[in-house]
Amino acid sequence: METNKLNINAIKSWFISRAISTAIVSIILIGGTYLLRTKFDFLDGTASIYLYIGIAIIIGLLLLNTIVYPKLEYKQWSYSVNKDKIEFSEGIYWVKTVIIPIVRVQHIKINQGPINRSFGLADLQIFTAGGEHKIPNIEMSKAEEISEFLKDKVKEKVTENDR
Repeated sequence: METNKLNINAIKSWFISRAISTAIVSIILIGGTYLLRTKFDFLDGTASIYLYIGIAIIIGLLLLNTIVYPKLEYKQWSYSVNKDKIEFSEGIYWVKTVIIPIVRVQHIKINQGPINRSFGLADLQIFTAGGEHKIPNIEMSKAEEISEFLKDKVKEKVTENDR
């Protein structure tokens, strides 16, 4: 069984999307604190120190998620698709391996947001009765190839069961 890695540009894609989220959350936190201090005169000395410490911790964790985690996630992510099953492994601290039998696949969807589009990447969503699973940041051509392969395999299994 051939195990595949995500595209190396997955790291850049994750970094950019997380950097945007981090910037937005940081602006909201800092702006909200500014409003509380200046417009509403809501915070006194001790409360403001705890608030600043809390905001610094949140922004620090967001920066860690933006800068360090994409590289760690990329190293951990792997997937394989064969005639009987789809298997992928993900996680940083807790590694999760998911195995989806082909006969359980209900439908497949390819998503491509603006950041992934700029790198030629897409997310392949696989829907089963038990939920949704995603293989993120693979080449668009590879996502289409896997999608066609899975459609053909599902069609074969359905026609076998109808006989």
